[in-house]
Amino acid sequence: MPKLVFIMPSPAARTGGNKTTCRHVQALVEMGYDAVVRILPGQALPAWFPHDTPSDVWTSSPAPDEVLVISEDATPILARCAPLPNRKVVHCKNPYNAAAAGLWQLSAEERSAYRTFIACSDGVAGWIARFFDHDLVATVPTFVDPELFKPGEKARVIACMPRKRRFERAAIQGMFQRLIGERSDWSWDVIDGRTEAQTAAALSRAAVFLSLARFEGMCTSILEGMASGCLVAGFTGLGAREYTTSLNGLWVEEDDCEAAARALARAVELHEAAGVEAAMMRDAARRTAASWNEAAFRDALARFWAEGMGLAPGRSG
Repeated sequence: MPKLVFIMPSPAARTGGNKTTCRHVQALVEMGYDAVVRILPGQALPAWFPHDTPSDVWTSSPAPDEVLVISEDATPILARCAPLPNRKVVHCKNPYNAAAAGLWQLSAEERSAYRTFIACSDGVAGWIARFFDHDLVATVPTFVDPELFKPGEKARVIACMPRKRRFERAAIQGMFQRLIGERSDWSWDVIDGRTEAQTAAALSRAAVFLSLARFEGMCTSILEGMASGCLVAGFTGLGAREYTTSLNGLWVEEDDCEAAARALARAVELHEAAGVEAAMMRDAARRTAASWNEAAFRDALARFWAEGMGLAPGRSG
């Protein structure tokens, strides 16, 4: 059986993409595949979330029978691996990264080496099919761990993750304060640089989650807020439109900070009223998050490698 090599060029980055890569490899190993994350010398696998992922270090050219799985935005690695005889898979977690850099930066000849794709959602799979020549595009959806991200005792706390929208977060907070008046009974929890467990604890406590998603493939943070029982308000980041509805959150157009502030104020009102509308929105959100589950992830992952790639565990390729 050939080794499945998932190349991780920037393991120090606290990104959902790195977590997704580790989840793929760990699941494949548990299914009986020879799979590994390959990092560059001097690097280490991420430590901000728990995992038991095997890794090795890129010290020489890949063996000819290794199957290389490369992220859509790893431009130098995509270019370096394009002429190799190995079977290759592009793992696309963010179409905007692929369009702004990544595959878009390759020559037509180099891009022709990449015709097999894994997408993190159906929306991303559709985008790949529209913009790239391909033989196979398969969706392997991500998932949210319900044992980790779950509702706790709610406090009057607004949680947010501002990494992609720091300016917008400040603007929304300023307008929100004007809308609700001079009150001190609601506080903010700005989640930045925390471990997965610390993030889950913060969301479990927060009554409201302000989504600051931007140019997303599918946006795990929104699903984490939903699974944690938060009333979610704000931006979808575009990719999350695949599952966001008027039933499961208070969504606004991208970059409309005033609308986001008003949606946030509405979420606060709903929580304070503790009525049917808040309960129904939380229930719809939790059901949405539950549809992105580990069983669906593992089933799609197994089908891609066994049926799409013709590589059953324990069998020579």
